[in-house]
Amino acid sequence: MTSRQQQFHAACGHVLAVPADRAGQDVRCPHCHRIVRAPAPDVPYASPVPLPAGAPEPAGLTAVYMTALLTGLAGAAVVYLVMFDDLSETELVTLTPLWFFPVVFGLYGYVSQRLLRHLAAGRASTLADAARLSIDVAGHWAALVLFPFLVLRWRSSLLVSLVAAAFWAVLLWLFFALLFPTL
Repeated sequence: MTSRQQQFHAACGHVLAVPADRAGQDVRCPHCHRIVRAPAPDVPYASPVPLPAGAPEPAGLTAVYMTALLTGLAGAAVVYLVMFDDLSETELVTLTPLWFFPVVFGLYGYVSQRLLRHLAAGRASTLADAARLSIDVAGHWAALVLFPFLVLRWRSSLLVSLVAAAFWAVLLWLFFALLFPTL
């Protein structure tokens, strides 16, 4: 005898499937580990389950992104405005990841949170629409940096930030390896 399953979205946007006898009860999302209430059995859900309009990410994550971004920008300012004349080219190259990756992590995290809000609020119906919003705001140069945003389909700004950091790490390594091979 098989148990009927009920599907619904957790606040993080992941689809949960619970036995029908757990309807109306609290369950823990295996993805975000938050407690969510399974909807009552009389709530009709179409297949596929629609994403809830309000699936906000934690506010603390925004603070992490802004802190990383501001710390990275402050580090770049110190290196290039204060210490620049005292550092060799090799030291400048060595210090670059210390300010560059916090900037990338913070910027991509913050922007992807805004794109997720646009999607949740209905201002963009697809990721392509959200990308067009970015290009409208930042110009066509934004198209050059859109690759990490492709992982937004998993609805996680943290994942976008980590993919962006890895993507830009490879590009930074190629930049230094091709332009400054002796450093």
